[in-house]
Amino acid sequence: MKERSRSEARERLEARNARRIRVLQLIDSLELGGAQTALLAWLTSHDRSRFEVHLASMHGTRKSLYYGRAEQLGIPVIFLSARRLVPIYLFRLPLLMLTHRYDVVHCHLFASNWLGKSFARLLGVPVVISHDHCNDSFRTNSMLVTLIDRLTNRFADRIFAVSASVKDYLITFEKVASTRIRIIPAGLPDRMLSRRARGLAKVIGGAGRLVPQKNFSRFLRIARVLLKLDDSYRFVIAGSGPLEAELKEEASARGVNAEWFGVEPSLDRFFGEIDLYLLTSDFEGLPMVLLEALQHGVPVAAMAVDGIREEFSDEILLLNPAGDDRELGLLIHSALQNQTELLNQIQRGKELISRRFSARHQIREMEQVYMDLLREKRRAD
Repeated sequence: MKERSRSEARERLEARNARRIRVLQLIDSLELGGAQTALLAWLTSHDRSRFEVHLASMHGTRKSLYYGRAEQLGIPVIFLSARRLVPIYLFRLPLLMLTHRYDVVHCHLFASNWLGKSFARLLGVPVVISHDHCNDSFRTNSMLVTLIDRLTNRFADRIFAVSASVKDYLITFEKVASTRIRIIPAGLPDRMLSRRARGLAKVIGGAGRLVPQKNFSRFLRIARVLLKLDDSYRFVIAGSGPLEAELKEEASARGVNAEWFGVEPSLDRFFGEIDLYLLTSDFEGLPMVLLEALQHGVPVAAMAVDGIREEFSDEILLLNPAGDDRELGLLIHSALQNQTELLNQIQRGKELISRRFSARHQIREMEQVYMDLLREKRRAD
């Protein structure tokens, strides 16, 4: 009888090891955002032979901006609540975990990290991963948010950080042990992009959520400086957010006739229209839109903050965040006159994207972490 019990136990263990590992990727929404772009990039290359992946959004509908891209991945896409302020996800999320018995729950952004890690640990999910995409003012300006982050981080077996600055924040302010954090930067799918030839650089673009952190007001101030130097400059802004009406009024007041693209599932059209991408954020983890610009062969000028300062040197034009608007405008104008250096910069940027920011390589690294942690848990059991 004992021998039979041992044999049955071995068979159950072999069956469990033979089936694909079930992974739940949990994110707050499928609306505009760098974390959403990064997650969808990783999932284009996940190992389908070894992992059965589900993508769950805390709130949203089939009308969400990135739903179409998510659906094209060929994996189940689950909305836990139609609206953010109707928290049906408080009931549907634990039910989802109980029903599918996930081996790994991988959480992205605030609500997903707070609730996802807590429910996953409470319900006995073997491996719980937290993914920290940025240093956001929502957290850095709130002791309460930092405290909640700090408490729920205890439920994570491993924390992925997109940059060293995010890792440093976790260690310093949320008291996370360095050994529990792994830096995995954002990545892009492998794509061969051809950029149409353009004349002298004159169109400056900005893209992102229209929120205080992105500081599009500084973009408009620099735009005004550039127009005084050369009135043939044009400006394009892609994105939306709570500051949209205010920024449009400011642009009009400053005499900056910008073209507003709004939000689109892909920035391909935006990058095809501009000659330089200007990023004016006050702080960033590692902005996906900057990586996309380099992959498209678009020159970049960006404030040297956080992950940008860590990852880039001569691939982009680094701007001093404390610099005077006129000085920054003059620096950009001067750089755009040197077409030879711009072409060299573009080539260095593309090589860096291919070498360091490959989504395919990064998802393999994450999947290996899943496997290692599962083995540790099974040995302990």
